[in-house]
Amino acid sequence: TPPQTSQIAILWFFEICEAIAYSVVYPFVNELVKGLDVIGGDDRRVGYYVGLIQSTFYLTECLCVLQWGRLSDVIGRRPVICIALLGVTLSITCFGLSRTFGALILSRSLAGLTSGNIAVIKSAIGGLADSTDVLQAFQYLPLCWNIGQTIGSLIGGYLSNPSQRFPRTFGDSAFWRTYPYLLPCLVAALFPLSGSIASILFLRETVLHPWRWKGWSKVGRSKRDPKSTPLLPHATPAHRSASLLSILTKPVIISVANYCLLAFISMAYSVLQPLFLSTPIQHGGLGLDRARIGYILTAQSAVGALCVLMLSARLQQNFGVNTVFSITMAVFMVLHGAFPVMNALAREDRIGCQVWFILAVQLVLHGLVEIGFGCMIYSSHERLAISCGPWQSKWTRTNCHISGACDRAGELDSTLRPIGRKESDGWQARLCCPIDGRGTWRRIEFPPGGCITEIDSCSGGSRALQRNLSKRSQPEYIGYSEGSRVRF
Repeated sequence: TPPQTSQIAILWFFEICEAIAYSVVYPFVNELVKGLDVIGGDDRRVGYYVGLIQSTFYLTECLCVLQWGRLSDVIGRRPVICIALLGVTLSITCFGLSRTFGALILSRSLAGLTSGNIAVIKSAIGGLADSTDVLQAFQYLPLCWNIGQTIGSLIGGYLSNPSQRFPRTFGDSAFWRTYPYLLPCLVAALFPLSGSIASILFLRETVLHPWRWKGWSKVGRSKRDPKSTPLLPHATPAHRSASLLSILTKPVIISVANYCLLAFISMAYSVLQPLFLSTPIQHGGLGLDRARIGYILTAQSAVGALCVLMLSARLQQNFGVNTVFSITMAVFMVLHGAFPVMNALAREDRIGCQVWFILAVQLVLHGLVEIGFGCMIYSSHERLAISCGPWQSKWTRTNCHISGACDRAGELDSTLRPIGRKESDGWQARLCCPIDGRGTWRRIEFPPGGCITEIDSCSGGSRALQRNLSKRSQPEYIGYSEGSRVRF
């Protein structure tokens, strides 16, 4: 219905705001770390410290995502979303003002602390959409994330270091020379700030009677008299608490495990790509400036958004979820394998047409990865996890527990991957034992945890998922949604 559509559109806007604040730092974060004293002038150590910064974000988000979900069950979805968006606004502003490595860690920790409301947004969408529209509502979440990444990458690449990029406007200001990355962070902070205002003015609460199931009255928040006689003596509470262990059924565990696998490999690519683009050619990268990196990341997000919008539903209907997931995991082998090929060509003939062609193919193939997220994670995995939990009433505490558990597992996996991937990049940059005498294939030799391990995990994950899904050759009923069965 139109009221539901407008409310879900507001939640989609919140997802875009968070994606903008998250992705605005990628075009310039490597250059920012290069200017810090912590690397001691050794550019080969940049990858390690950038990995620590990114892992700090996911670690704090992992620790807080389930707590945000629990809090939203107590006080409601709207106040939690508003508080989280305000925290994101503050964190991205602090990141632009940071001039030391410790300040960067603290600002990213604050960003992760306040970015754990993704489970709350999903639960709010599920509370608004009915059983016939919830699949489509979840499908557009990756599209919103790609739109936000497109805008954020463009802002980060175009507005960073304004004193050099716009000398007529900012060249005479010592403030912008002191804080060269504050301008893109301020512009990006406007989006979550507007989202928090929109949550106050327009978002409708989806939790029925927050506080009441804890024994608190919504009006005046006055404690109810425990001695009062209920109208129905044998009535049971409408919302029962469910422990986390009670909702970890086999389908939920399978969903979370595959979520972890996809998040693990996807994050490895996400943190490596900006580092590869900014690293000098002699150290295994392409040596591009931050503006070009921003444009490349913008184009990649735009292609991903178009693929999700135009191909996601068709591929899911024609080939099925397990086939799409298998293709997604196989694409990662090509994505990671393109890095050493581009560096080898750049060593031969600088950055020519061949390098740009491979990079363009890499960006297009990355759109298939976004389709995998859209079809597998947000549509099937999240709906499967929510449906398999002990169903109570409409999107109660159990459902937010499951959604939060999925996100917590994905964030924990993403926490470990930037450290390991950036660590391996740091090793390959420092160790001097090239295979071909020039160091061309060091990126294959010393991310064995990068390319080779991921190839094994990709194919293994696809086969494991196919085995799990092939057991249900016939559609079966696994859950209920407001009196109507959910079929998979």
